[in-house]
Amino acid sequence: MTSPTAGSRYHLLALTGHAPTAAVRLVRAVRAGATTPVVLVDVTAADQLDVEALGALARLSMLLRTTGGGVVLVGARTAAVQLTARTGTAWLLPAHHDVADAVGFLPPSGRPWTVTELAPECGSALLRPTEGG
Repeated sequence: MTSPTAGSRYHLLALTGHAPTAAVRLVRAVRAGATTPVVLVDVTAADQLDVEALGALARLSMLLRTTGGGVVLVGARTAAVQLTARTGTAWLLPAHHDVADAVGFLPPSGRPWTVTELAPECGSALLRPTEGG
């Protein structure tokens, strides 16, 4: 997440409800409409994050890293942070207490970081997977 190509904007998206299902929906939304490769995922309202949900977010982070961004978890409980450490995905899913801490983690670009909305499907800045997805 140190690439200067990350720009000065990020998406702030909430993960709510059943974590595995919500994570898959969130990944689809980002693939369809992200206009910037940095996604902060607020997980405070999600049910317990499990391997399936964290796996979906880790795969999204790998995709976003190809365009200079990544996924940052906001409000993850201790158990989720420990799970990313045990599975070796903590580097893909850095966790922060709140949005202010997460934004402070983002690389400086000379401009303030601001939230941006997801774009309609036709304006995606992300690479589309060639198989499945």
